[in-house]
Amino acid sequence: MKRVLVLSLVVALFLTPMMALAQGPGEGGPIIQGNGGTSIGPINDLRCSGTDCRAVTQWLTVSSIGVDPETQYFAPNIEGALTRDWTVSEDGLTYTFNLVDNLYWSDGTPVTGWDWQFAIYAYRNADKFESPYGYTVDDIDTVEVSEDGYTVSITFTSPSCGVLSDAAKSLVPSHVFGWTPEMGEDFDWESLIGHPYESAPTVSGGPFVFESMDSERVVLLTNFSYYKDVIPEGWLYVTVPDQTVLAERFIAGELNVIENPQVGKVQEIRANPNLQTYDYPGNTWDYLSLNFADPANPQDGFEKDAEGNMVLDENGLPIPVPQAPHPLFGDVRVRQAIQRAIDLDEIMEKAVFGEGTVMPSFLVPSSWAIDPELQPVARDLDAARALLAEAGWEDTDGDGILDKDGVKFAFEVLTNEGNTRRGQIAELVQQQLAEVGMQVTVSAIDFNQLLDIQDSQTFDAIILGWRNAYPDDPDWTGLFTTDGDIVGSGFNSMSYSNPEVDRLFKQALNVPGCAPEDRAPLYWELQRILQEDQAYVWLFAINGMYGANKSITNWSPRPNAPFWHAEDWVITQ
Repeated sequence: MKRVLVLSLVVALFLTPMMALAQGPGEGGPIIQGNGGTSIGPINDLRCSGTDCRAVTQWLTVSSIGVDPETQYFAPNIEGALTRDWTVSEDGLTYTFNLVDNLYWSDGTPVTGWDWQFAIYAYRNADKFESPYGYTVDDIDTVEVSEDGYTVSITFTSPSCGVLSDAAKSLVPSHVFGWTPEMGEDFDWESLIGHPYESAPTVSGGPFVFESMDSERVVLLTNFSYYKDVIPEGWLYVTVPDQTVLAERFIAGELNVIENPQVGKVQEIRANPNLQTYDYPGNTWDYLSLNFADPANPQDGFEKDAEGNMVLDENGLPIPVPQAPHPLFGDVRVRQAIQRAIDLDEIMEKAVFGEGTVMPSFLVPSSWAIDPELQPVARDLDAARALLAEAGWEDTDGDGILDKDGVKFAFEVLTNEGNTRRGQIAELVQQQLAEVGMQVTVSAIDFNQLLDIQDSQTFDAIILGWRNAYPDDPDWTGLFTTDGDIVGSGFNSMSYSNPEVDRLFKQALNVPGCAPEDRAPLYWELQRILQEDQAYVWLFAINGMYGANKSITNWSPRPNAPFWHAEDWVITQ
């Protein structure tokens, strides 16, 4: 009866404002957020692959390893996470995690290392229950749990500073699915498909518990079994498919929190006296990729043996294969000229209303590994023209287009149709490069078709974007290293190759102890080299913004953590 009354209050508050001055557990008012999608998907973190179901599961699961919101990296002793601390074996292969013993599922069952083992075993069998996360355990060899369940030892196939990302899992209650440690991996994994838990996950390890879900909203209520008091009375996830309408409903007070609102509404939200905002450099960034190799003859970028396997040198690095250069972009001076010819301030102002941060190289500004001294390349048309002239490009016939050996400086930029931001970027690049004598054609095509062309390496130039991982991972091995230059599947579709970059990425990923302060200087060096080489033409990261109604007190978001300590929020409206 009490739960029904609380649910009624939550829905009533969504419909009409009311005062809620009490600040005891479950009496602080509801968090009301808009869902920009049209469906939630399975509310089981083992199978959830979209942002909408993640928005729900974040309140119900337990983090195996905590993340420091300031560094955005894994850290011991993070409140609410299962791991207290860990040690690493001398060979770097085995991590032993010591766990806290004060976390419980909402049905009273302790959260232990067995839940962690279940998650890893599940992902090993991901193909059996339609999970997209099987790749996340490829480097895990064994996972062992102590008899009391509060020590977990994970052994990896190779030492790497990326193993924490492989080990870290959001935990679900293994006992709800009927799994026991004695079963190991001998379990009916297909039973996870359509399991009642994914539409009504009634057992929670987070600050809220599931109450109900329909096409209009998801309702979660206070978890009174949480390890600490939870002040908000619940979380309401309202379906609002239109991004403009979602922002307008937030401004009107119908929703009291918002994540990264539509760019065109940011200024209006920021100027509203009834709202509070938090701005941060985002982890989504756009880039202009230039093909270094001849698009008429794409090749893998490394030596292979008779069986087609990659050949490694004495240091375990791929041996680059020289490729015929792109007739325009094979010369680094040309790539540097393009970077200097574009005006990123104008592009940001028109494409994202100025809500961006120019990138000097391949890491977003919020990364713990960002080089604090490296500055973005500034626009300098004189320098751009000088570099082009040095590379032999000049307008010999007076038509306004550079030429060299009878070849006009003309190329096509591809981007994905329907993305107005990237379309705007492409048009501005086209206009700005015309000022230094380059003829650019812009084509917006189907996204999947664009990816096929990119993978095939048959393009001149492409504008697309990446999203950095969270927790922050500066390892872009495969994107900027020779072994990623694989026609048809590699991320290094521009055929960039620099043996020093290969060496530094490997070294940074294998620093003994993996302390961020020891790894960062290697990434600083990589940022400088990749800027000088113009591995990409660097553009900008899209700034992020979170908003909350001023009726919420104790609101304390962090970059990429909009609900940091949301259990302490008080909503009085």
